[in-house]
Amino acid sequence: MNVRDWKDVGTYLSQEQPVLLQKSTIPCTYGGVDITITDSGQIHQPESIDAVGAPVPESKEKINGNFYNYNGTFEGSVKGQKVGKETDVYACEGKGSEEDIYKSPKKLKIEHSEFQKVCNIIKHEGLSSEKEEYLYIAHTNYNEAKRVGKTMFELLNSSYSSVDAKDKVEMKTSEKDTISLYSRAGAIDALLRDVDEVKNDPTDNATQWDGEDFLAWGIDTDLKPDSKTKYGHNKFDEYDYIKISKSLYDSFVGKVTGRRGSTLAYNSIHDDKCDKGNHTHKVVKEKNKAVYAIPNADFAKEDYWTTGNFYYKNATKQSFGLEATRVAGYTIFWKKVKI
Repeated sequence: MNVRDWKDVGTYLSQEQPVLLQKSTIPCTYGGVDITITDSGQIHQPESIDAVGAPVPESKEKINGNFYNYNGTFEGSVKGQKVGKETDVYACEGKGSEEDIYKSPKKLKIEHSEFQKVCNIIKHEGLSSEKEEYLYIAHTNYNEAKRVGKTMFELLNSSYSSVDAKDKVEMKTSEKDTISLYSRAGAIDALLRDVDEVKNDPTDNATQWDGEDFLAWGIDTDLKPDSKTKYGHNKFDEYDYIKISKSLYDSFVGKVTGRRGSTLAYNSIHDDKCDKGNHTHKVVKEKNKAVYAIPNADFAKEDYWTTGNFYYKNATKQSFGLEATRVAGYTIFWKKVKI
């Protein structure tokens, strides 16, 4: 065989010669045609292939249930199929290419009616238009429910949630306002922790939360607006200590005063014989109002800031301490620490 030089070779040199590529050819002077490479011993066979992020084929199986997008949007319901119950709830990535098909559905461990009620209670627990507030409320509820052996619905339907009974009802699937979407998205994110092992808790194990009244009622100087005998917020009696980092405290105060200003008024049952504290009173539409400074003067006492953070120690020994973990909207979130 009489050949000439290789064409379309690589630029890398091996043994001082250009490497050959699949497209490389060499002319044969006898036959007058180019010789091509049809097989090679240099075959790359990877030990494994990382499929993370690769497109997943769309399932064509139709499943009974109620489907919600991860962003809280209600996508639709499926009935009359052989698989699943019509009361099941799924999180999904949206509608599929065919009717009654939804992208990457994940079944949540909750019945639809209870899911709707959970979402509506979360909506009424929140105070702001900040998405994280509803996300944190949902996860905090999830954490406490797991701790006491209840479902999210069972816990929120108890005295754990201060939402009025008239509001502990199903959120309609037609609700599309921003807060409804945030509330559904938060509930979905928390419930996914039952089915997704890598799902994180964004609250750092919070199990409780408080709103503006925590800052207004203070520790032990002011009489609560709904009592003739109780002074300060209940948390200061119920826990061994309360700890808030200065950054979280400043954030909480800034958010609340940004909304309310320097005072907050509550309906009051106080009378001249029992009234005590720095708050004042006014009558609004023939109703007695107790007006509290935000933050309460108790929080300014130097004894509570000797570490640079807020730290209150109860004189009465309790089983748990309370530490702030997050602030979102007009809500502060707490985790309980066993003493």
